Amino acid sequence: MDRTHYEPETAERDGKTVVLGFDALDFRYVDAFADDTPNLSALRERGVESSLASTFPPWTGSAWPSMYTGTDPSHHGVYGFFDYDGYPDDGTLVSRNDVQAPALWNYLDSEGVPSLVLNVPVTHPADPIRGALIPGYLATEDTTGFPSDVREALSASLGEEYTIYSRGETSSDKEKKLDGYLELVDLRKRAALSLMETYDWEVAVIQVQKTDAVFHNFDEETAQRNVYAAADELAGAVLDAVDESTNVVVCSDHGIGQTTGYRIYLNEILRRHGYVETTTEGNKESLSTIKGDLTGESSADANAEAGGDKSVRTRLFGSAGTMLQKAGLSPTKVYTTAKRLGVESALVSLTPDAVRDAAGKHVDWRASKAYLPSGTRLGVRINLEGREPDGVVPESEYEDVRTELVELLSGLETPDGEPAFDFVKRREEVYQGEYAHKAPDVLIRPRDMNHQLSVKVYDPPFLSIDSYDHKQNGVFIGAGPAFAGPAPETMSLTDVAPVCMALAGFDVPERMTGSVPEGLLSFSPSVRAYGDVPYGTERIDTGGEEEVTERLEDLGYL
Repeated sequence: MDRTHYEPETAERDGKTVVLGFDALDFRYVDAFADDTPNLSALRERGVESSLASTFPPWTGSAWPSMYTGTDPSHHGVYGFFDYDGYPDDGTLVSRNDVQAPALWNYLDSEGVPSLVLNVPVTHPADPIRGALIPGYLATEDTTGFPSDVREALSASLGEEYTIYSRGETSSDKEKKLDGYLELVDLRKRAALSLMETYDWEVAVIQVQKTDAVFHNFDEETAQRNVYAAADELAGAVLDAVDESTNVVVCSDHGIGQTTGYRIYLNEILRRHGYVETTTEGNKESLSTIKGDLTGESSADANAEAGGDKSVRTRLFGSAGTMLQKAGLSPTKVYTTAKRLGVESALVSLTPDAVRDAAGKHVDWRASKAYLPSGTRLGVRINLEGREPDGVVPESEYEDVRTELVELLSGLETPDGEPAFDFVKRREEVYQGEYAHKAPDVLIRPRDMNHQLSVKVYDPPFLSIDSYDHKQNGVFIGAGPAFAGPAPETMSLTDVAPVCMALAGFDVPERMTGSVPEGLLSFSPSVRAYGDVPYGTERIDTGGEEEVTERLEDLGYL
């Protein structure tokens, strides 16, 4: 099959399907902002809804591929924002080429059905499909779509440049940042309407990212409410553009909420128990990243406040933080107070030289026996001989080391005497797919998802936090003639793609690990093998990786 060009082809269907993906949409805020989200409220009234359990870990980089492939990370191979063939410092940003499974639109394409895909994360480089695909998050701003001129044509239709990211995306100016968010959601709305009018399609998947970003960067309810209202306007406009025979799915990749526990510096804990070795060579922390840890600010914003001076190195408070916490004062609160009084520079200057020197230490990945590779990875990786390039743990000791780690982490308590984790499991207890080997060896979930993990080697290993972060459960809403209901209390994020395949009139692919919950639809779809379904492309340009990494820093992911 020639996959570089397709003639328009539209199969007859009873109705179309629109999928509205809102990153981090959470029923707590849909309820709280109900007065400003009339379209979502109307969908809920006429449809069915369910709590949508994200995959593990519940982060954008791994969750959206789970949504669109209908498989968990061990079956599609992506566990976070970066892919590690070796050690974390050699990681590369993930792309569609790292997702080792067909997407919903690939299956439809194999059946001759056109789709529209707009702004879905980890869809670059664009799959060549019937219809159109414009990538979203983690793509660089100049990433092309499919057809190759789709972005230029869309920009011409809109009368302005279509962008993946917002104006002021990483700005420290909060007003400018929020204005950029709202402008971008509006741009996404107009882009969706233009594409829906221009292209033949049977299934349209439209994603909004800023419903997540606003919580990472704004504590103010007004900002959060305004972004939800803008997203609701997008939903209303899209629904006005289709008729009553269209089935509608609203989903999110995970939830979000206040996180008021601790930032756990797990590699410091592992260092104290002899698993992590440190080094002063290679990448080091800057004042800006330390300030970001202490204040909850994004590192990009903190760096802007520090005047961009990445050469200044300090570990604010260091071991003195332990005494502060015993006195009921976290370093965060002390630093925030000093900043408000305009004396934070003096506070930094008073930091002991020994503490400043300690700031230069970070994990020596190659010399360590086991380590947390990423704060969002939610697991400990063993530096195994024969697997890791410079592995130090003999294969004969692997299970013994895993047992030690499970025991250590299962017994770990926060300073208030509570268990740090909901579970500590060997990876095969969670993952069974062919890419399970890429996951950490021991998986951990922070208790109630109310703590954050950090890769930094920091003393003390627990710091109080008060911010917003991801929660395990997001939102599923289904409305339209095919929905019978009621929906189960909880569905899986991997169920979304099977449901959409069924709504489009096709059997659920056997390769999908998700399923259509019994009774959700007015019919019971069959399951079958689809054989070899082409997906992905070898085209990719990583030249803008630094640009995208800055945006990840802006959200506190790095």
